[in-house]
Amino acid sequence: MSNDTIKFNPGELAVSAVITTISSLLSILGGLVLIWSYYVVPSTRNTVRLMLIALTLADILTASGYLMATVRWYSIGLQNSNTCDSASDNFCKAQSFITTFSNIASFLWTSFIAIYLFICVWFSRVVDISGVMFTCVLVVAWGIPGIITTVALTMGVLGKNESVTGINGVWCWLAVTSIDHNGILWMLLAGKGWEILTYLITAILYILLKGKGFLNKIRRRQFLWSQISTGLRREDELFCLTWLVQYCLRIWGTVRFILDIAKFNNYKVETVFFFLQSYGDSAQAFWNFILFCVCDQSVRSYISGRYFTCGNTSKLNNTHDSIEKLDIQHINDEERPLLRNPDA
Repeated sequence: MSNDTIKFNPGELAVSAVITTISSLLSILGGLVLIWSYYVVPSTRNTVRLMLIALTLADILTASGYLMATVRWYSIGLQNSNTCDSASDNFCKAQSFITTFSNIASFLWTSFIAIYLFICVWFSRVVDISGVMFTCVLVVAWGIPGIITTVALTMGVLGKNESVTGINGVWCWLAVTSIDHNGILWMLLAGKGWEILTYLITAILYILLKGKGFLNKIRRRQFLWSQISTGLRREDELFCLTWLVQYCLRIWGTVRFILDIAKFNNYKVETVFFFLQSYGDSAQAFWNFILFCVCDQSVRSYISGRYFTCGNTSKLNNTHDSIEKLDIQHINDEERPLLRNPDA
């Protein structure tokens, strides 16, 4: 560890721990509601939504791992805030294994969703990934993170590279730094490389999809995805916003990674990015809940009709009728569903 490495004081780490705790709890709750909505609202059940559920599982796992990190810091970090002892205990390594695995899986699922939607919308064709193909997607999306994290754990790479007051903050990730042999390579392989690749893939594909929608609107006054592809739900156009949300949430850790490699040490700048990362790294599931539950008409109508009718049976029936009509409308608009889950 170099002498000029920026280290945060116990007060700043306490603020980071509180932010991470709140963000993680919101994500776990929001992610569970999002998964629940898939099973109770029929019109949301299609293949792209199923892939979103897999992404949400990864994000819930990430939030749970960071919540573990804050619990560890509350119990250990406060007591040892002035020590320089190694903090790579078994609990730290376990937390690092969980969050490294789930972060890589989250990036892969995000990229797969973008690629799948691009093919469906751009080429207006049926993309059947059921059966063997979907199994292959599952193996890649969960298998690659599993292999990387297992190898990293076996080689002693996972953990924490400094004391509990170090640059990693309250979380554990890698036991190597950018100045160590193969340190940068491990940082790229264990998360940052996949993250940057996901940024590029999703930004390019979603911008192209948005451009196609805009051109269709100009030429044929058609803009909704259900009109463009004759198979997607209208609300699935919200996937075009996922890359922007991911940028706003996750870019801060990547900026800190780049600044660390560049040896740029500015305490005030680093502290601001540190707090932003404390919130953003564990907030993905919560914001996906906002996009695909709060902003989804079908889910919003179901929850409103099911839980906020105050015993008004006629209103409840009317709400259910409207949801059924919405489902029928989707079926009418989607004569040959590209993404409809056969179990729906």
